[in-house]
Amino acid sequence: MRRIAVSMLLLATGSVPGLAAANQPFDPAAEVPASRMETLPAPLVPRAAMAEKDWRAANDTVGAFTRGHIDILRWEAENPPPSVVERVPQGEPLSPSAALRMALANRPDLFATEDMNALERARLDIAAVAFARDVQRAWIRAVAAEHGLRRTEEAFEAADIATEFAARMTRVGNWGQDQLLREQLGLSDAGVGLAQVRQEALSAREALVRKLGLWGDGLDFPLPDALPALPAQPLGGEGLEARALQAHPTLRVTAIEAERSRRGVASRSQAMWSEAVAAALERAVPPADSDENPLASPIQAAPVLERRRLPAGHEAERAAKAQAKAAALAVSVRSQVREAYHQYRVAYDVARRAEENARLAEALQEETLLRYNGMLKSTWDLLASARERVERADAAVQALGDFWLAHANLQAVLAGAEYTGPDGSSVRAARKADAGGH
Repeated sequence: MRRIAVSMLLLATGSVPGLAAANQPFDPAAEVPASRMETLPAPLVPRAAMAEKDWRAANDTVGAFTRGHIDILRWEAENPPPSVVERVPQGEPLSPSAALRMALANRPDLFATEDMNALERARLDIAAVAFARDVQRAWIRAVAAEHGLRRTEEAFEAADIATEFAARMTRVGNWGQDQLLREQLGLSDAGVGLAQVRQEALSAREALVRKLGLWGDGLDFPLPDALPALPAQPLGGEGLEARALQAHPTLRVTAIEAERSRRGVASRSQAMWSEAVAAALERAVPPADSDENPLASPIQAAPVLERRRLPAGHEAERAAKAQAKAAALAVSVRSQVREAYHQYRVAYDVARRAEENARLAEALQEETLLRYNGMLKSTWDLLASARERVERADAAVQALGDFWLAHANLQAVLAGAEYTGPDGSSVRAARKADAGGH
């Protein structure tokens, strides 16, 4: 059933080569839905004058609720007007495998044929693996961004509740304008942050849309509510280098060519070539004087091989270059595997810590709520713990996203793709949450 649904979406959006619909994305006359824009609530900052309302009348309203002002605000937040309810995309959430099938359908250049030679097929395999990694990374970023947006909306709601509470305290004369202004500034900053995170979520989704090749009516697809949970244990690092060497498509072809060239050269010729290379290096890179700066004497020219020292013919030279090419590729693959795995493990450790911090912050809020109900904590203590819980939860979402990005990078490197580098947003988010929690 899932495959049928994906196929229907491909047909509807014209993403299958040779089976495209009448309308094409490059047709300026094609009708498309209007872009949606979510704006911040207006007015962003409520106005209030000190003691503008009667204290007794205000407290009579509060008395109808069990725990005072906070219950009024919670009831209002849980019962928004119809215009505030967001439209949720309908249908089955887009999975990574479905996203990859849709994306590959728009890349006929990544399909192999049976009559390709080994090198052509190897290069195409690497390109396909790299493209699949990029699609998976776009999917991970889009899901994490939408999840993080919901957390940011919770933080904005907490700031909105705090500001509204401050305004009510000011109206009945319990607070001064300076205290209200601090909360209003906090709400304004939260609004700016919400607008920025909304843009980041939109950019992440549009990056995925570009990979999928969707347009028009096909843009309103649902994504999962969250990324997969953190694995109980990370992948082990044993044997990863050997696994990557065996799976690398180009390295297999390069290594076979290097071995074939080496076998075609006599041992005496190989020895002469090695001696000529050593002599050239000794002349080009003289030993550094212990009294001088080791960086003061860089190489001035390319090492020069003396013809009289070289074996007859060019077989030794060709073999040396073939072996150097294969060795350089193997060294690069080994190094990238080690770097990718180290980043994978760091991302796992950071995500696990961020997940634990989020659990602790949630437990802290629950404890604060119990003490608030027992008149041992103030409303501001409760709001502060709620803000910290949201910040810790957002840091956990970012850290989990970075872990799965590192996981995608590692898997791609093991299959022959280039390592694209680490993603460090989770480390920054964790530090920001740590700093904000004290």
